[in-house]
Amino acid sequence: KAVVDYVFNGSRFKLRVPSENCFVMFALSNVRCPQPSPNAAAVSRGQARAAEPFGDASKRHSRINVLQRQVEIQCTGVTNGGVMTGNLFVGQGAQRRDYSIELVASGLATVDQRKIDYGEAPKVLIDSQSAAQNNRLGIWSVKQVVKDEPKAKTFENAEDQLVNIQISEICSGNHFFFRVIGDDSSKVIDDSMKLFTENNGTSGAPCEIKPGKVVAALFKDGSTSSWYRAKIIEQTDKGKVKVLFVDHGNVSTVSPASQLRPLDMALGTDQIPAVAKEAVLAMTKVRSLEEEDGLDAARCLQGIAWGKDLKARLHGESDGQLLVTLFEGDAETSSINEKLVIEGLARVPNRKEMYDAGRGNSS
Repeated sequence: KAVVDYVFNGSRFKLRVPSENCFVMFALSNVRCPQPSPNAAAVSRGQARAAEPFGDASKRHSRINVLQRQVEIQCTGVTNGGVMTGNLFVGQGAQRRDYSIELVASGLATVDQRKIDYGEAPKVLIDSQSAAQNNRLGIWSVKQVVKDEPKAKTFENAEDQLVNIQISEICSGNHFFFRVIGDDSSKVIDDSMKLFTENNGTSGAPCEIKPGKVVAALFKDGSTSSWYRAKIIEQTDKGKVKVLFVDHGNVSTVSPASQLRPLDMALGTDQIPAVAKEAVLAMTKVRSLEEEDGLDAARCLQGIAWGKDLKARLHGESDGQLLVTLFEGDAETSSINEKLVIEGLARVPNRKEMYDAGRGNSS
């Protein structure tokens, strides 16, 4: 049991827990309320966020119905920022009700779309939202603007596709990352990260260091430093962090204290997929960069393909990498794959290697 001490918005509260003699931050786990008007302090600090339709109405509803009242909470999780999340119930006995349902049914909150997509949202909440939509209550009385957000091109059924690309990073003589020419998500994420840099400056901030986590990493490009999306690969013995810049393909080792900071949720790869696609030249085998022939192969690929608009025929995917044939011009001419083989810097895989690659592609 707790007492609501302060209402930040319709679904986020400061609670006093008498039995533990403490205060906690609490947010409803399955719903989102619109942003209310900013307070004077936020405006003076320049941190004000624009109010959304029915944000003030949602906050007012919570102030009237739960502020300074005893409630019952069920905690189901906690955010990285230390905010406890879960369900909140108001009233006693026959009057006890789930406050999330009350907000959604009144059109003052929406069910978190991610919870719906993952099948985690309770059916009663979804039904309440559908009823509010049908009756055009609250939020649903305002015409909903559907954002035509660009999506990064995906190649789940990549076979026989021919796309125009530019190579963004060369890892070896047959391994590289590329960007699709004309992919709107490239401009969206580039502009978004420029804005992220303007808003946050170039100072690092504490963030969770976990392999696979996508964060913002600082990269010096010429005379200026900017934040880019990066996936943490590993933490080195010297306290540094190795990261992969997911929109370009390059790998760098950075200082976690000064060159990493948390990424805005709206910029996560679940919202805007990684722009750079990892690929290997189909039907080619090259030596590693540690060997002279392997280094020559990478230099040859760089000399032929770097900075040019290329055509790539996509044959499928194996171990998370696209299998491609590259062309400098017309797809009917000799491929870059062939040129590397002719130069003696690559070879065609033998039968066993082809069989193993085929198994990886089918798994």
